[in-house]
Amino acid sequence: MTTEIEHKPYSVRWEYACVAGILAIWVTMLSLKIGVGLIAGLAIFALTRFTRRGFIRLLQPHINRFKGRYLRALFGWLPTVLTVGVVALAVFLIGVGFNSGVRFVVATMTQQGPQLVDEALRNLNTVTASLPDAVRQHIPGKPSDLYKMLTKEEGDVMGYVRNFGGASFFIFLQLVFALILGVSAALMSSAVPTQMTTAVKPLANAWLAALENYVRSFTLLMGAQVYVSIWNTFCTAVFVYGILPTFDVILPFRELLLMFTAVASLIPAAGNIMANTLILVLTIRYGVLVALGSVMYLFIIHKLEYFINGFIIGRNVRASVPEMLIAIILGEVAFGLPGLITAPVTYAFLKMHWQRWGWV
Repeated sequence: MTTEIEHKPYSVRWEYACVAGILAIWVTMLSLKIGVGLIAGLAIFALTRFTRRGFIRLLQPHINRFKGRYLRALFGWLPTVLTVGVVALAVFLIGVGFNSGVRFVVATMTQQGPQLVDEALRNLNTVTASLPDAVRQHIPGKPSDLYKMLTKEEGDVMGYVRNFGGASFFIFLQLVFALILGVSAALMSSAVPTQMTTAVKPLANAWLAALENYVRSFTLLMGAQVYVSIWNTFCTAVFVYGILPTFDVILPFRELLLMFTAVASLIPAAGNIMANTLILVLTIRYGVLVALGSVMYLFIIHKLEYFINGFIIGRNVRASVPEMLIAIILGEVAFGLPGLITAPVTYAFLKMHWQRWGWV
């Protein structure tokens, strides 16, 4: 009993150091503008490990039936080979789909984007007509004013678009290295026998556990956001194509609205606010009752959303919406768009350990 009491603080000290180390790596990678590689690497790592574990569960019982040692060793590589093939095919299909999606979005934005901005500003001006002059002067009244507002700082959304075009080759290199490192790390971590974890040094043991927890936080949050995006897009489609037309309300730019909802909903907490704001701006011209009905419908959707997040994340990371919003805002201010995406993951990772240590 005495040995366990003396050993526990020693292990926790190593855990403190490893959590701080991962936090330092996260800050360093985003400061060096390789956040895209971090996100892609984590996603590929999780996909590779999940695929390999599935093949092992499926094929290992059949491989163990071989009596010859060399034959069993030869077929023992089958899960790894199949995993690499499946992951490579998945990455290729995702790349093709992403390329097609970007072309479709660009074409749609080229055709409908200016009209959407005009429509939103027209509705916004209708609402702000009764506001004081001091407030109304800071609200854009035409597309050129909105463009100046968006482009007045280098770290804004338009800056992201310009920087993406100028740094496309650098981003491509990040994705290539993320693919190689993500697949390699997943295969190496799966190859380490479980019984060896107790034999390694305490720092290595704590480091592997911390890395596992960070990947787990990423998988939980990003997996939950995919379900949330599907749910929000489906409910928004029902609302704009089914419910509103029954009241003779036909929203313009419905396809563009659904695309924006699907993409924005992948951002924890803040994505819902952006999508809801756009829907509210587009519906407010049809009257107060329609706008209030939209707000109530969206409120119900997002309350039901908590069941999805609760089922996937609930018992593991008890992070409220205000906490996530603060993490997202700080991540975006400090590191831009990659920080906006990865800050909730890092905060979930930290809070998971804070709960483990009894701090919160």
